[in-house]
Amino acid sequence: MNPSDRDASLSSLRRTALWTALRLRIDQTLSRAFLLLPLPLLFAVGALTYIKVARPAADTIQTLAFAGMVPLLVFLIGTAHAWLKARPEHIGALALDRHHGLHDRITSALSFSELPPTERSPLMNAAIEDAVVQAKQLKPRRAAPFHVPRELPVVGLLIAGLVGVALLEVRTTKILPPDKSFEPMVMSPDDIELFKDMAKELEEKSKDPEVQSAVRKFNQLIEDIADRRLDRSEVFKRLEEMERELMKGAEADKEALEEGLKSLANELEKSELSKPIAQPLKQKNLADAEKAMRELAEKLKNKQKPPSKAELDKLREAVKKASEKSSENLKKLEAERQKAEEEQKRLLKKKQENDGGLSESDKSLLKKKERQLERLDREKDQAKRAQRQLSKLDRELAKAAEDLLKEMGASAEDFEKAAEDLNRMAQEEMTDQEKEELRRRLQEMREVMRQQGKGGKERMQRMLKFGQKARGGKGGQQGGEEDGEGQGKKGQGMKPGEGGDLVMGPGSGGKSIPIPGMGQGQGQGQGQGQGQGQGQGQGQGEGGGDKPGGEGAGKGGESWGTGHDENLKGEASNLKGSTKDVTAAAQDTGQGGASSQVIYGAAQRGFVGRGYKKVYTDYKTVAERVMNEDQIPPGYRFYVQRYFQLIRPRD
Repeated sequence: MNPSDRDASLSSLRRTALWTALRLRIDQTLSRAFLLLPLPLLFAVGALTYIKVARPAADTIQTLAFAGMVPLLVFLIGTAHAWLKARPEHIGALALDRHHGLHDRITSALSFSELPPTERSPLMNAAIEDAVVQAKQLKPRRAAPFHVPRELPVVGLLIAGLVGVALLEVRTTKILPPDKSFEPMVMSPDDIELFKDMAKELEEKSKDPEVQSAVRKFNQLIEDIADRRLDRSEVFKRLEEMERELMKGAEADKEALEEGLKSLANELEKSELSKPIAQPLKQKNLADAEKAMRELAEKLKNKQKPPSKAELDKLREAVKKASEKSSENLKKLEAERQKAEEEQKRLLKKKQENDGGLSESDKSLLKKKERQLERLDREKDQAKRAQRQLSKLDRELAKAAEDLLKEMGASAEDFEKAAEDLNRMAQEEMTDQEKEELRRRLQEMREVMRQQGKGGKERMQRMLKFGQKARGGKGGQQGGEEDGEGQGKKGQGMKPGEGGDLVMGPGSGGKSIPIPGMGQGQGQGQGQGQGQGQGQGQGQGEGGGDKPGGEGAGKGGESWGTGHDENLKGEASNLKGSTKDVTAAAQDTGQGGASSQVIYGAAQRGFVGRGYKKVYTDYKTVAERVMNEDQIPPGYRFYVQRYFQLIRPRD
């Protein structure tokens, strides 16, 4: 055999041996894979069955998925190991020799062929030629057959079970929640008109763009409620967002500004020339402080009666210290805080060194330092706010103090600029007051909606009737003739005194107007009420509802009622003549109706007319003054405000 034919046959023999080795590798890998595959399949069948039957929550399903990664990793790692495991170099040739009974001829020939031709002996060449002759008879499929894994039936059953469970539909009875219907927030037309008027008044009064933008949002909210485009939760959400935007940092800025102005005033009052500025600053009267600042500027401009050198020196010193007060306060607080923080770090380090143990005195000191740091952080934040708000004023005062050394004319201009800055701060304060007023309106609106939510449809019906009567209409067919069944029973209807409504009126021969939601709550009482005309009486007895007392209304005809409560004890109260008549008509001119007559007339005609408007304004002014001067609980304050909202004059 010539060398070229021998080399070609030898290459074919080598490929046959490699293919046989590959078949052996595949067979062993498949055997390992089928051995390990039941683990993930068994877990998958169990987990899927549990999910189908028990319908667990999403987090439980996620936990099962993570747990299933364990048997899957075991399968993948075991299969990869079987494929990558090291094997003998000529394992394919050995399998061929073993199957065909060649007694290692193929293996020996392949080993000899790896040597250079010059190193081969004649015997080696003869062995190679003999193997080449046998190469035509070699059959790799028989030498390395693929075996059917013993685990194949188990794997097949598990796969079939997994598919079956996946296709299985476990029927369960599930009660579907009712479709979420949209229930719009409903407000009575009377209240919508009220809040529209409030928004219009605020918009006309304010010139600040930020406030006007907030008022426009408020107006849009009212329009959306009127058109029933929002539900209750969305309305409250928008109210909260608007209030949060309005009051973002406002309270803290206000306190910081007041504290900064107070410190400024303390320094300015040390000079006789600047003392008139200090007094209004202490009282937070920025308009008067601006006026005093301009007067000081004019005094410095006056060449005929200029201040003395001593007065100017005192003024310069006071103004200089005043301009530096904000930064000095901040530096002082920072130094104090740094000292407290170092002391806290020392105690914490000592605690770590002693394995968490501290003496009682050190523990007390550590808590004290923590509280001190919290307080200093608050004060430092306030000082920064004050410095930020007073920075321009401080610069003007510092420049004025510097110019006082040169010429009074330049310092006068600096004081005028400082006055302008005070004017700017006063305008900002007015803007803050407008924001606060709008915030109060938002709170009133929220409280009105809460009250309406408690009363439900019945309260809304009463509000609609009340709104009609307040404008002089009849307000429906129910009400007037059934007002007050005088026994003060627990309220079950819309009769004043029983349903928790306050009653307005009546006049001579007129009808009462119940004010929804403004009564004293449900009550139980005995005795016939005192009435006047078709009048109204007040039941005597013990309150049994949400609020004490119960208001009844009696049919007394044209005379006073005659009922008596047997539970009353003791003698009648002696008024000692301390009462006085307040029904005098027009005490200044003697003409016109008394206030009570005007109010009773309003009960008959509705809250209309110029006379009623004047009486309403007088009464509301007194009520607002009392609420501002006295300590009125917030709950009662709302009811007073709501009362005046309901009886406001209508056009």
